[in-house]
Amino acid sequence: MLQRPLHLLDGVLLAPKRVPPIVLAVLAQLLALGLCSLLAWQAQAWGWPLSLGAALLLQSLCAVAFSYVLRMPVWWLLMQALFVPAVVFSQSLHFAPAWYLAGFVALVLVYWSTFTTQVPLYLSRRQVWRQVGAQLPARAGLRCIDLGSGLGGWVNFLARLSRDSHFQGIEAAPLPCLIGKLRTLFQSNAAIAWGDFWRHDLSAYDVVFAYLSPVPMPDLWEKARREMRPGSLFISYRFAVPGVVPSAVIELHDLGRTQLYLWRL
Repeated sequence: MLQRPLHLLDGVLLAPKRVPPIVLAVLAQLLALGLCSLLAWQAQAWGWPLSLGAALLLQSLCAVAFSYVLRMPVWWLLMQALFVPAVVFSQSLHFAPAWYLAGFVALVLVYWSTFTTQVPLYLSRRQVWRQVGAQLPARAGLRCIDLGSGLGGWVNFLARLSRDSHFQGIEAAPLPCLIGKLRTLFQSNAAIAWGDFWRHDLSAYDVVFAYLSPVPMPDLWEKARREMRPGSLFISYRFAVPGVVPSAVIELHDLGRTQLYLWRL
């Protein structure tokens, strides 16, 4: 009877990268809760009732153990350990429910689908924008796009720098997208769109820029190769495409010693 549940768990363990971390995190917490409840019940039966502190410690340890078994990234282990104690602590503060709702809405507006895409809100800097501008082909009428444009800084800066080219941004999170739209409102050669760049055709662009995370880079490279025209330029800040040698690497000489990776299609 246990064969099918174990088979399903094997599927999660063998292919954790296909499962969003938030799903694995919830699964680990639920497994930990079930095990802790069983252990607490047994301890109660033996006359050793657990205190609240002991129960929270046990839950944290079990959550970390299950997260490790599910091969979650190391930085998730600390979050898993602190999650339930933080929830219990927040309940002791007796905040009005409206504050929790407001916080949730704010996070949704800023981060939107980060829990599935695994692409957080990274903000690039003016130094990066200047370096990208220096790599743009020296001709008028360029069409360039920033995938995951955040607050629109890249689009806004380069649109002012190259008035004879057009710069497009696409952002899925509502609040950053709105801010980006406002920043480029009066620039005729700039625009920010709300949407999913995975559904956006890249064939119309001479330059595609991305500052995402390591997770989507292999799939994004396949999309770029499939859709971008020969001779167009694909640029990624900080995150390389695994196993694909870039046409050029630009060192930024900043505190993080970050790089721009360029691929000529």
